[in-house]
Amino acid sequence: MLTVRIPRARILCRRKPGDGLAEQIPAADIHSLTKRITGPGMPYELVETAIDGVRFGVFKNAPTNLRALYACGLQYADRDCYVFQEERYSYRQVWEHAGRVANALRREGVQPGDRVGIALRNYPEWIFAFMGITSIGAVAVAMNAWWSAEELRYGIEDSGLNWLFVDRERLERVSPFARELSLELVTVRCDTNGWPHWDAFLDATDRVMPDLPVSADANALILYTSGSTSHPKGVLSSHRAIIHALLGWECAAAIAAELFPALAAADVVPAMLLSVPLFHVAGLNVQLLSSFRQGRKLVGMYKWDPEAALRLIEQEKITAFNGVPTMSWELIQSPNFSNTDTSSLISMGGGGSAMAPEHARQIDEKMPAGAAGTGYGMTETNGLGTTISGPALLERPRSCGRPTPPLVQVKIVDEAGIELPRGETGEIWIRGPMNFRSYWNKPEATASTLTDGWVHTGDLGHMDLEDYVFITDRAKDMVIRGGENIGCQEVEAAIYEHQAVSECAVFGLPDEHWGEVLTAVVMRKPGASLQAEEIKAHVATLLARFKVPERVWIQDEQLPRIASGKIYKRGLRDAAIGRQKAQQAAHPPASAEDP
Repeated sequence: MLTVRIPRARILCRRKPGDGLAEQIPAADIHSLTKRITGPGMPYELVETAIDGVRFGVFKNAPTNLRALYACGLQYADRDCYVFQEERYSYRQVWEHAGRVANALRREGVQPGDRVGIALRNYPEWIFAFMGITSIGAVAVAMNAWWSAEELRYGIEDSGLNWLFVDRERLERVSPFARELSLELVTVRCDTNGWPHWDAFLDATDRVMPDLPVSADANALILYTSGSTSHPKGVLSSHRAIIHALLGWECAAAIAAELFPALAAADVVPAMLLSVPLFHVAGLNVQLLSSFRQGRKLVGMYKWDPEAALRLIEQEKITAFNGVPTMSWELIQSPNFSNTDTSSLISMGGGGSAMAPEHARQIDEKMPAGAAGTGYGMTETNGLGTTISGPALLERPRSCGRPTPPLVQVKIVDEAGIELPRGETGEIWIRGPMNFRSYWNKPEATASTLTDGWVHTGDLGHMDLEDYVFITDRAKDMVIRGGENIGCQEVEAAIYEHQAVSECAVFGLPDEHWGEVLTAVVMRKPGASLQAEEIKAHVATLLARFKVPERVWIQDEQLPRIASGKIYKRGLRDAAIGRQKAQQAAHPPASAEDP
């Protein structure tokens, strides 16, 4: 089944299949054009440099660091940068708020390389804090705001941060152990409970952004991602890596404009709806950080609601929507879709999980202009990977696209890491200067995932002769539910803490709405009393709600084994799919609810 983790819908202008411009561009033509557009003297000129001992092609004219990227927004100083409910902040105001945060952190003794955490909703303060932290060379730790108290504590201790910006929900979770960890909290939009409030923290600070030297390869960001281990891993990225992901998309758009000169982007002010959390690479890199060089307006939502999203699309003249596929699907299925003016939309994308071919087809049919798009990337690649949209997506609905030129290289390898011929299935590896540096505090995991600049994705697939990548399975023990990665071992570890559990297995089952849903099969201890709801309630006390298994089956028999003695998950999954089909036939499922 296709797994598309991170979205990137990149449509330069409005178009529809059948308009005479849907012919396929040979891969050789793209390579030739890429070489020209990145040649000497060109805006996207590539030069070679060494990054952590590996040589890459990098953009000669790229901003040196994230502060320089933010400064690009000042050419649109009076244009809206971030809109949140009734609040509007121009690019100048965002820059000045970030300058105050930077100066306040320096006043408190924060040094380059120090980790500073953010655990907030998508409030404007999230953006100001992130910009201020990274502008002085400190490392922003974007905490998953859905985490439980135990998960937040893990991230705080693992990253070694001393300062954390929190809102009401996160304050309630971390305040019981904050002083024990010598943690300094800054509260945002809530009562302080004895901690400094945002306004007091910034009181009397200068709004002039400090101009400190921050090298391109300095550490900038830690994003936590679930995988095949029992704890989330902190993905560490440099300023250069993040910026090259952004410029990779930008350069790819310039290449597309050369291929289709008749399809020059419309002369409109770009505007994007921020419907996913900023602690995800999709929200942070794809939506927020890529806005600064184009002066794009970003419109935030307090929480996802398709009806509210439609109203904002009409009111704010949104030109791009990019959420997980379920969000795009819910938009076009809304009874108010046809009554809403969505003519401003140029692109509608979905990633983070599989986009069903029928979803892409209906998006294409219902959008008054533009096309559906999706892509494939990872937190470890800063979101940059492959892209596909419009006619190519409709003609190859099972593909996640071609490697994004000019930075991304993709190859398919066997178990020994040897590249396989086109059409053969193996593990997908991705290479480029946008790749992460390491897993924080996890050298063994880093060594098993990074090889000479190649990221081992853990996904299985193949590539055809025209460079289109097709994902067929995952090598890692992971479930992707509505764009959220869930490590099965982490959930199993939580279940094993229940005193009535003898053994368990966690895996994903296909689901039309979420892509996959988390499922657990549990063997209870002899003589113990244990119900499915007890397991769900138990996991909810330890992990974020989206990690709570939605389906739990209890049994007294030992779980099946393979020859090595390991639990036979594939057999359990196949049996569960059969059981699920039987149950659905007898009792049609109710509408899904987002936890």
